[in-house]
Amino acid sequence: MFLREISLKNFRNYINTNLNFSPNINIIYGKNAQGKTNILESIALLCLGRSFRTNKDSELINWNAESCYLKGIIDHSIEDNYIEDQIEMGIGHKQKRIKLNNQEQKPQEIFGKAPVVIFSPDDLQLIKGGPQFRRDFIDLYLAQIEPNYRQIYYDYYKVLQQRNRFLKERYLDVTELEVWNEQLVTKGVKVIKYRSHLINRIEPFIVNAHLNISNNKEVIKIDYISLKGINIKNETEADLAEIFYQELKDVYKLELERKITLIGPQRDDLRIIIDNNFDLKTYGSQGQQRTAALSLKLGLVDIITQSRNKVPLLLLDDVMSEFDNSRKQSLLNLLLSSAQTFMTSTDKEDFPINDRDSSFFLIDKGEVKDVS
Repeated sequence: MFLREISLKNFRNYINTNLNFSPNINIIYGKNAQGKTNILESIALLCLGRSFRTNKDSELINWNAESCYLKGIIDHSIEDNYIEDQIEMGIGHKQKRIKLNNQEQKPQEIFGKAPVVIFSPDDLQLIKGGPQFRRDFIDLYLAQIEPNYRQIYYDYYKVLQQRNRFLKERYLDVTELEVWNEQLVTKGVKVIKYRSHLINRIEPFIVNAHLNISNNKEVIKIDYISLKGINIKNETEADLAEIFYQELKDVYKLELERKITLIGPQRDDLRIIIDNNFDLKTYGSQGQQRTAALSLKLGLVDIITQSRNKVPLLLLDDVMSEFDNSRKQSLLNLLLSSAQTFMTSTDKEDFPINDRDSSFFLIDKGEVKDVS
């Protein structure tokens, strides 16, 4: 699968732009604040039905226009058959319309049709930030890998919200609380198992990517930390349910006092270390943290390919920052055998790569000045 071309009209700072891409590596370069990341955002928008930078669709429209339009052509090869998909999106200040091959689609229907993996500077928070960043990372990509997961996730969080509202009531019915506990455990255990299973499957790919980028100098390890702060890799659903119920009993009085649910997958986390005991969040350098965050994303390319039989698009925003020349070259060598890749940078020289393997786009104030 690869994105052959994209058209943008009044999207961000692009008035009327058409780009044709290489099926291998596409380098988008230029000075800061010229619109490089906007191209990556437009690709993700067509694949996911939503932006990875903002929740407000109105921000996607050029400030001189009332609406914007995007179109992408994606080529697939399925069982030796050639298939072309056309995705279109029109965004106004009050509505968004999406079409797949001229058929109307809802945003949730387009989500993941063309899988995509995104790395941006904000992804350093996967290592440096709080647990919510790591939970969001798992949930976004699980939804692209496992079609059932989105509903399982929403079902749990619906129960969680209802239980939290119940805990805020002045007079609590203990019998009703038990009903909410049962639903919380039943649905929460499913979320935990889906997440844990993903980490178990993806870890070998992440380890391999990290070894390649670090030139075999660092070994990364990832644990999914859940109930009681333990690594639940080998726990069955029945075991998890028993632990979950006991945890709820242990915090019963504290929950009544704070009026919020204190136990469950909404508080889970990932523990990321290198070389057996080196905590990256606390002790890792900027370059090591960036390498680990990128390795998480590259591991997803392999697991999505394995699960969906589709190679996802890979969007890498300003990925070369903080990397020395050795890691830059190792990353490029790895990407040449990976997915169709779109990379941004301020400097073309960041990419010691043969022109026949890639396309270069120089961006200046929302215009493509040179394609080589």
